[in-house]
Formats: sequence, structure tokens, C-alpha cells
Amino acid sequence: MKITDEVRISDNGFVFNSKTGDSFNVNPTGLELTKLIAQGYDFDTIKNIFLEKYELDDLTFEKDFYEFCALIKYHQITTTEDPLDFK
Repeated sequence: MKITDEVRISDNGFVFNSKTGDSFNVNPTGLELTKLIAQGYDFDTIKNIFLEKYELDDLTFEKDFYEFCALIKYHQITTTEDPLDFK
């Protein structure tokens, strides 16, 4: 998964997609996830970062991560080669 070239992300959580004209605000956790995805980190690396930084278990992280990825994919923030690949 990668952030599309048309998407711009500000340091305060404002996400703008110039292709669709849509804009969004993400909370600090969403911003951190979006930036890690934009930097090309894979699922396992992102998971390890979050598990070390925050008090949560594997299952909670995975559920929240996949929900967030489905949401940003729906809004055309990300793109993947495989439509079933959220990693």
C-alpha cells in the first residue's frame, strides 16, 4: 500500500487529495499511521512501532489498522497492486 501522488498531508493532520478535491482531518494517531505508510513502512514494522509506543494488544492494533486502511483506501488516499492487500 502506498499514499497516492495526488495526496498531501500536513503536519497538523490535514489530508488533501488533489485528484478528487476531498480533504480530511485525521487525529494524531491517524496522522502517525498515514506518515508511516507514506514513508513505505510495512505492516509488521508499523505494528511493532505502535505496540512499543502505546498500550494495546496485537488484536486491537490489527483491527484498528485494517479499519483505518479500509477508510483511507475508500477515500482514494492509498493505492495497492492487490485490492485485497491492506499491508
